[in-house]
Amino acid sequence: MYAFGCYKWETFSYSGEAGIARKKKEAEMANILVVDDDTDHREFVVQLLERLGHSVIAAENGQRCLGLLRDHAVDAIITDIFMPGSDGIELITELKKMGSQIPVLGMTGGFKGVIRPYENLFAVLANAKVLHKPFGTKVLETALGEVLVDAA
Repeated sequence: MYAFGCYKWETFSYSGEAGIARKKKEAEMANILVVDDDTDHREFVVQLLERLGHSVIAAENGQRCLGLLRDHAVDAIITDIFMPGSDGIELITELKKMGSQIPVLGMTGGFKGVIRPYENLFAVLANAKVLHKPFGTKVLETALGEVLVDAA
């Protein structure tokens, strides 16, 4: 588990099916921080994650996210790229400055052609995928599972 930029994930010496099952179980029960300025979409993502068995907290922008990280340990952050105030790219920049190892998954609802340069920048900075809104449970579950397993 990660706490304010500190790597605290347990090291496992499991192999084979037992190790895969353990990682999958941990991915299913992760603490996730969702960041999105759109209240409806933020609540939608929170509900999807809770149905998948995750514990979820939410923030409306990057600054609020950083504040929540002071008091909450999270396994991953799912953030919108474009938000007023502190956006996803600024959030990633601040997390990197803090030395954070928290895996991040991006999301955007912008026009693909218009936002492609920003999406690519985010993906490179965060070393992460970007999901295109609207997305469903399976897409979110798969992408988040990959992020959590890669971080393990």
